[in-house]
Amino acid sequence: MNTGGCTMDMPVVLPASFTDNIQGWSSGTKLPDLSNAIAILRETWDLQTFSNLQAGKVSVPDDVINQSLDMALEDGEQVQKLTIESQEDHKLKVTALTKKAGRVVMVCQVEQMEHDKDHSVIKLKALDKKLPDKPLLSWIFSRVSLAMVTKVVGHIDPGQGLDMNIRGNEVTVDFHQALYQSRFGSLEIFGCRPLDYLTIYGATPYKGYVEFQTNLELPDQIGSMFQNALQTMEGS
Repeated sequence: MNTGGCTMDMPVVLPASFTDNIQGWSSGTKLPDLSNAIAILRETWDLQTFSNLQAGKVSVPDDVINQSLDMALEDGEQVQKLTIESQEDHKLKVTALTKKAGRVVMVCQVEQMEHDKDHSVIKLKALDKKLPDKPLLSWIFSRVSLAMVTKVVGHIDPGQGLDMNIRGNEVTVDFHQALYQSRFGSLEIFGCRPLDYLTIYGATPYKGYVEFQTNLELPDQIGSMFQNALQTMEGS
């Protein structure tokens, strides 16, 4: 593709309005290959998710969250199986099969789910009187928290840095550092980090799915490029 004398090696077409605004490249300068960046975008969002983020609501089915939980478990860990079930009274049923405690079942509610460019926090409150010990409770709730947001922000490695706070039966997970060290969190295209333009206001469980309240306000040119890339994927 040739735009204004610049050679561009890309799997998608940049809108003309965007290329007109690119500063700092002279005629004959090769623009960066965005293939890897587009691949990361596509592994995180599909076209429907992208459109829903912009519209303000993203519904994530329980089975999608449970798939993320399955992928997060490793052989030899204290929890052998972990699942969630969203209920119609806006609560989450969490079931864990553990080596030491056996089967642990808890009902909890989402007290807080927020993300912007400055902070990323999830707070879950267990409603049961009998709870597992604090290390196990924090482990379970941290994995559930990260699995819930995988569909929205991609995979997050808990080993990259989680700040956990337990107060009574509430567990607060600050995942901002781990998020921005993930593949999608570190993604930057022409100086634009998509995650900086995403806002999550809350998450509400309904029977069979969790609904996220969101806002995504990318610069027009970047948004058009993302939509083009995702449409190309849908059509391939």
